[in-house]
Amino acid sequence: MAGWMGSLPRRFYPSWVSTGVVRSLFGLWLVGAGLLVSPLTARDARAQETAQDPRTVWDGVYSEAQAGRGQLLYTESCSGCHAPDLRGDNTSPSLVGMSFEFLWGGSTLGELFTRVRERMPTDRPGTLSAQTYRDILAFILRANSYPAGPQELASEDLDHIRITSRPDAGQ
Repeated sequence: MAGWMGSLPRRFYPSWVSTGVVRSLFGLWLVGAGLLVSPLTARDARAQETAQDPRTVWDGVYSEAQAGRGQLLYTESCSGCHAPDLRGDNTSPSLVGMSFEFLWGGSTLGELFTRVRERMPTDRPGTLSAQTYRDILAFILRANSYPAGPQELASEDLDHIRITSRPDAGQ
């Protein structure tokens, strides 16, 4: 038998050791220990967060007034690239429909907000106020037929709201 036990005289370990049981058990122990101490990935952390707070874009997370402001702001700052109907073009992605769901389904509004804030408008990223970015995000949600609610979309809520294609997908 190879390994650390191979150097011990046979009289110091029982006969079942030579059958490989110890090696198998030691291997299983290592795998189990590795699972217990392995760090969580970002996706695992988001999944746990969502399980604790299962809000989705179907829960009325923005107000109609906020989406109205966002429509005006979108026209001023975004429609030149993403088109007035939010359908995009060859160089800018669509912000509605299946394209939007494909790109952002499963993500949080916080992830979308961060991406938009860091990269848009392309000629001057990050120059709009946080409120302006949230208002535009509310308009995008309305354009995707997600329902409005009584409260405006707030910064502290963004990371706790999942983008889903169906109302029950976040449950």
